Amino acid sequence: MFGKIIFINGALLLFVASSCRTIEPAVPDLYSETRKKIEPVVSRLNIDLELNMASLFAAAEKNTPLKFNGKSSICEGVSYAYQFYRKPIVFSTLPTKLETKIQGDFSLDLSYCPLCVTLWSGKESCTVPRIYGSCGVNEKRRRYEMSYLTSLGLSKDYRLTSKTMLKAFAIKDPCEITFLNYDVTDRVQTEIEKELKTLQKSIDKDIEATDIRSKIQDAWKELQKPISLDSYGILQINPISFSATPLTYKGKTAKFSLSLFFSPMISSDQKEMPYVPLMPMGNEKREDGFEIMADVAARYDSLTSILTRAFKDHVISVKGKRVVVRNIKIMGSQSNKLILRLNFDGFRKGTLYLVGRPVMNLETQVLSLTEVDFDIKTKALLLKSAEWLLGNKIKNEIEQEAKIDMSEKLNSLRNTLEDKLNGELVSGINIKSRFDELRVSDVLLSDTHLYVRANLTGSLTVGIE
Repeated sequence: MFGKIIFINGALLLFVASSCRTIEPAVPDLYSETRKKIEPVVSRLNIDLELNMASLFAAAEKNTPLKFNGKSSICEGVSYAYQFYRKPIVFSTLPTKLETKIQGDFSLDLSYCPLCVTLWSGKESCTVPRIYGSCGVNEKRRRYEMSYLTSLGLSKDYRLTSKTMLKAFAIKDPCEITFLNYDVTDRVQTEIEKELKTLQKSIDKDIEATDIRSKIQDAWKELQKPISLDSYGILQINPISFSATPLTYKGKTAKFSLSLFFSPMISSDQKEMPYVPLMPMGNEKREDGFEIMADVAARYDSLTSILTRAFKDHVISVKGKRVVVRNIKIMGSQSNKLILRLNFDGFRKGTLYLVGRPVMNLETQVLSLTEVDFDIKTKALLLKSAEWLLGNKIKNEIEQEAKIDMSEKLNSLRNTLEDKLNGELVSGINIKSRFDELRVSDVLLSDTHLYVRANLTGSLTVGIE
């Protein structure tokens, strides 16, 4: 941006040299008018998370018994004992719940006493020999099917929560004891349902044992580490808090939206940031994609280094006379304008100080240096020797040439960000990001930095294995 300014100023130097061999104006005063403090802007990044539940399903299958027993013993009436066997569990999903289906078969032993009496010892005894029978013993076992519905959630302390309810249980083959002419199907089904409802707690326990919190904690720590953006500097995410929406399901994937509230900063120098502990989970409505406001901060010292590398010992020739640029420096700001110091030698030597206001055209994304003028002390010196140098033509030409189209650099930075924020963050957590647009919204000055405030839009998906 400042290369053309230097070229134009080279011509100015020759004019000035005609009236004085060395130009040494007084150093400008560095000060800032009262202005709004540059504060980090809190942005919301909406992350669509996908939790692969294959491991949860495998754990439930492994920890659920392949068979279980139960019995009911009474003196008067029907007593029974049963054994249930299951096939592999079938997992499926509804829009907001997880469905577990189990099929299998069972066998049943029964005994019947029509009348019991209480003996002197206090024990009960059948008055006639007990009658025994069976169902599914030494014959084909009776079939059954059942299903559970499970609601999963994420607690404020980032742990999986599970609530399982028995949806249905049915015995498909009647269990009629022929010699008693007594169908015990309903009775057995009622008793078995008690056992199955007890099993709900075991299912929830297995699911809630899945460690999600430690992975989120690891990701939180990683988010606080600076990320190198190569030549663009250092990205500090500066996370503040998380919030999450309820879970939905598709296939073997549980989905929910996690919102990260943070104040991103891209800087040319790395600053040690204090560790921010993970706060309890918030509860916010889901939003599609994200729009982030980030500050890109460049120290005047680093900008000066770039300019010096580009223009040190640069020779400007005008009508056979040579002027060599030896040093260029951004000194700071004055009333929201940049102050430039240019040192030169050759045919003439000296220093010039200029001021200019950096302005961003939000539509074209072109950064311009406007209101260019000599510093008041430099102007006072020049008035004594070459008043015509202050003509509007020269200043207007500087303003016309001092422009830089930021769109190409912004697209390059956007691609760099997208490359850095895709792939595995930590073991078991993968990031897939898409950045649609990166646009500058403002340019701000501080005593030591030039800030470019930019808006970034896109989407981010995180997969958890």
